[in-house]
Amino acid sequence: MEILFGAAILVIVALLFILWCVRQRAKAQARDCAEHAARLDALEHARRALDEQLTAFTRVTSDGIVQVAADGMVTYMNDTARDLLQVTNDSTRSLREVAWGYDLQPLVNQVLGESGGNVSQTVVKGERAFHVRAVAIGDGDQRGALLGIGEVTELQRLGRARREFVANISHELRTPVTSLQLLAETLNDEVLNDKELVTDLMNKARTQIDLLKQLTDELMDLALIESGQAPIRLVTLFAADLVNDALTPLRPQAERKHITLETHVPPDMEVLADPQAIRKVIGNLTHNALKFTPNGGHIALRAVWRNEGADVEISIQDNGIGIPEKDLPRIFERFYKVDRARTRTQGELRGTGLGLAISKHIVEAHGGKIWVESTEGKGSTFYFTLPSGE
Repeated sequence: MEILFGAAILVIVALLFILWCVRQRAKAQARDCAEHAARLDALEHARRALDEQLTAFTRVTSDGIVQVAADGMVTYMNDTARDLLQVTNDSTRSLREVAWGYDLQPLVNQVLGESGGNVSQTVVKGERAFHVRAVAIGDGDQRGALLGIGEVTELQRLGRARREFVANISHELRTPVTSLQLLAETLNDEVLNDKELVTDLMNKARTQIDLLKQLTDELMDLALIESGQAPIRLVTLFAADLVNDALTPLRPQAERKHITLETHVPPDMEVLADPQAIRKVIGNLTHNALKFTPNGGHIALRAVWRNEGADVEISIQDNGIGIPEKDLPRIFERFYKVDRARTRTQGELRGTGLGLAISKHIVEAHGGKIWVESTEGKGSTFYFTLPSGE
């Protein structure tokens, strides 16, 4: 009996020990599970943070980002890419389908081929240009390509503008510099003894020097205005005084050509303007009207209120040769000139092609706008607006 009782106690003790071991192991496993779960939570948190950073990056970048699988299917696009490619739904589609006008598939095929690495090229679609870079990502079955698409239309336009600007400056400088060179070479000992010829040559030299000075002055004005270093100082003044001050130095030219120069400006009309800058605008526009209006012509300057008195519209109308319709969209570009053979009279100092560009910048700096209406052979009317001073 005692033996059985002792055996039972040993069995109970063994069972309790086993139970204790099981509990200890269970606790250890629970701790391991908790630690594993904590690591999983930390990894998930890090993944979400990384996803948020990636999403924020793809949203803030100005480039379109497209991820393409090895089979050519698009697996990801950011909002910029959707707008660029005009994709309106998120269903899985092939790159050829979503970017049919850009011909991007050969770029993807190239980076996914043996060459790998990254490839870039410029793609033109209509009037817009895009720089596209493709890089290979992933390995094996997960291999694919990542495309970055950035619009470079404006950069290319600025590049063309810079090249045209340099070419135009070179062209504008070549004529007066060549003329001065020829005049200097003409002044030999024999010519110096002919006072009448020397006077004529000196007058021609002064004309070319005046052109060079006008060109450099207007280039400086344009550079200062475009860089914002020529601040507009607005004051309230009467429009009639502004117009009359601008026309005073031009009246002798009008008298020489027997051109009637009229003004129709209400005496109580006030504008908010920088007087020196707006006098330059009125002077430029009126000088052009005088240049392209034949002898005995007529030029009228008018000012009227617009937008219930909030703005003042000033117009300069002539009955000159007018501007061809094809030239109207470009008339305010730097150095742009209508057919030079049509626009010059004998002995007249040619312009630089900067006056209208300067006028446009000045008017827009005042918050106004400038435009032209013209009929070839009948005349032109230039308009610009200023804020009312009332």
